[in-house]
Parts: sequence; structure tokens; C-alpha cells
Amino acid sequence: MESTTTKTKVAFTTLGCRVNQYDTQVLREQMERAAFELVPFGAGADIYIINTCTVTSAADAEGKQLVRRAKAENPDSFVVVTGCLAQDRPEEIKALPGVDLVVGNRDKTQMLEKILHQAPRFGRAGALLPSAQAASPWGAGISRFDGHQRATIKVQDGCNFGCSFCLIPRVRGEMISSPEADILLEAVRLAENGVRELVLAGIQLSSYGRDLGKKAAEPRLAPVIEKLLKIPGIKRVRLSSYAVADFEDALLPLWKADSGLCPHLHLPLQSGDPETLKAMRRPYSLEAYARTVEKVREAAPRVGLTGDILAGFPGETDEAFQNTLDRIREFGFVDFHPFPYSDRAGTPGESLTPKVNPAVLRERMKALLSLKSGSIQTAVEKAKGQSFRVIVEKNSQDFSAGLTDQGLRVLFPRAEGQLGREVLVQVDSFQEGRALGSVQIA
Repeated sequence: MESTTTKTKVAFTTLGCRVNQYDTQVLREQMERAAFELVPFGAGADIYIINTCTVTSAADAEGKQLVRRAKAENPDSFVVVTGCLAQDRPEEIKALPGVDLVVGNRDKTQMLEKILHQAPRFGRAGALLPSAQAASPWGAGISRFDGHQRATIKVQDGCNFGCSFCLIPRVRGEMISSPEADILLEAVRLAENGVRELVLAGIQLSSYGRDLGKKAAEPRLAPVIEKLLKIPGIKRVRLSSYAVADFEDALLPLWKADSGLCPHLHLPLQSGDPETLKAMRRPYSLEAYARTVEKVREAAPRVGLTGDILAGFPGETDEAFQNTLDRIREFGFVDFHPFPYSDRAGTPGESLTPKVNPAVLRERMKALLSLKSGSIQTAVEKAKGQSFRVIVEKNSQDFSAGLTDQGLRVLFPRAEGQLGREVLVQVDSFQEGRALGSVQIA
């Protein structure tokens, strides 16, 4: 058997969404089973695997910068670029100095074989790969979620919609869902390894099960969640980014009954202006979004709403932007993520005019960030004095941090014990854009 010091070292880094983070974890465990040693990015690895995102031009630039960083850390390393940027522009990425292998999203499950084919010097470790029965459409699944206290399970991938600013259908393909049995098998493994909260993720999560023959009006994800919550050790389940399109009404009773499904709905809005939404080709209207929010709030008033906002879409006027600010206030977001628009090559949005002046876009982003802070402050005022069970996700020297079931991130004096422990936290105040709390005796 190889000694630890002679193992081939592999480092991963990931950009982008929870789905990408999940894909990286699948690859980590695949490499680990093949007797490679996992090391942090920056530890002088023999192989660097960079899982890229291409949702914005900034993400593209960061992915390319990571290639340069990897080669600078170890000039003799073997650099692999995968993910959405690699899928969308493989020839451009292959041409980057230092890139040895490009693997698109659809070929991630064959990553190890491709590395060994192109770099047979790593075969001594790879030959030790045991056979692993696939546990999902995208590989053998995961048994832990490195670097996180809440584990993500990818239950859906791909998107059949065609928003005019988005590359996702091109780089992720058509919608595909993981069968219920595979999700439950993966969740049991995670629970056995100490995971207490699961986050169900997908590119178009609200469409889960449509490709499995189920209609939009049928219960699709709700029955899976009910079974997940019966797994010993799993305390709660949270949905990642969800959508108005294909919204599943069967989820409403779970939120209402306080079943263990976190009362937190991340419902991307993108724009609060009807005409801008049409130009974006979003698969819902502003009226449909408002009806969905009203329906959720009537069934379960505790549900905290978060979302995404895209600023500076071509043709967005001052009036249209003001409409977005007004709708954010109207819908009462607990928090939201603002993003600046950037053209994506080959999308309909690339040819739309007029483009928003960069200086104007910067001012709009400032306005959104200010409103974001105000939204968090309002949520803190509503939650002040209330206690929430929070899973400790991060520790600094003095503070711990975690997410309430409603999606409010709170800092509190460092909790004793290990990360991943559940503590009772009272929300106390709002300071410098953050919710602060104190640990209560359970």
C-alpha cells in the first residue's frame, strides 16, 4: 500500500451555485476512493480541478484567474477545468496557458478516466479505484459535504426555459430529475455521517419530477421531503433556489404544519417591472409572482422570502428600476442577492439595446445593496426577542454563524463544541448590516 506521503495530491476549487458545489463533492469522493489524497487549493497539488461558473463575466474571469494561480503554485501540476464555462467555451479554455484537460458538465462522471488517459503517470493511484454503483443520474452520489454543515443533495439538473440573459440551458442541458429512491439512499448516508440539515438543490428545482412523467399539479417533491424527514438524524430540509414556474402546491401543507421543511423560500424575482420581465423571457409574469407569494403567506405566514435581483438589463429605465425597488419592499424580502447584468455571448440579451450605462448600473447596485441592508434590518426587528434553532455553520475567533429556519443569517458568541451542532439562538439586534443574537439554554 502507498504511504500517505507518496499519494498523488488533488486540489479542488468551485465557483457558482450549490449544484456546482455538489458536483465537486461527487468528484472529491471519486478521487478519494481511487486513493488520491485531497489537499486544499494552495497546498502544491499534483492535480488541480477547477469547477467553473459562467453566469456572469466576473465568474468567467475568476475561473481563468484560478488556472493561473494553480500553475503558479505548482508549474508541473496537471490542471483540469470543468463546469459551465468549460462546457460553453471548451476551445477557449483549452487555449489558456496551463490548462491540460477540459471536461464539460456532461462528462464530469468520467473525469477520472479522462485524467488517467491523458496523464498515465497518475495511474498508480487511479488503478485502486473500486467499483461503485451509481446512486443517481450523475454518479455515485455523496456521503458528506466537505466545508459545509448543511449538506446539499442535487435532485434535479438542467433547464428547459429560455431566459434571454441566461446560458444555463446551453451548459446544463434539458431537465433531468433524480429518482426518489436514489435521493433517499444518499440522504441516509449523509445522516449516518452526522448531517442534520439537507438542502435540496437543482437548476430548475420547482420542475422536479416533470421529466419523470409527473404533471405540474401533482405532488412531486413534497412526498420525497416527507420521507427525508423520517430518516433518523435528519432534523430539517431546506429548499435551495425555487421558482414560480411549476410551483408545487403540495409543499404548502408542509410549511403550514411545521413539518421540518424550513419555512424559507428563495424565489428569484430578477425584476419587479412587467416589461423588463417580458424582455428577460422569464417563465412567469409579475402577477403570477405576486399570486405565489400571497398563496405561500396565506398558507404559512412564517415563511421567510429571499430572492435574486438582476440590475441593468438592456432597456431597463429609471422607472423600471424604481418598480423593482417598490416590489422588493412590497414582497417583504428577508434578504435578497443583487447581481449586475453582463452580456452572455450567444444569448438573446446580447443583442438587446439600449445597454445601461456602466455608471448608472453601479448606482443601481448601490441602491439595491442599501435596500438589502434595510430588508435585513426589518427582518431583524420582526424577529427580535424570538429564539430559533440554528445549526452552527461557521466559527471565527469570537463568533459563530448560522441560518435560521426562515433564512436569516445570524451571528452570535462563539458556541462551544463542534461545527454542525444545533443551538438555540435569540435574535437581539441589527448592527453593521448583520443580525446579532445570543445563545439560549435549550
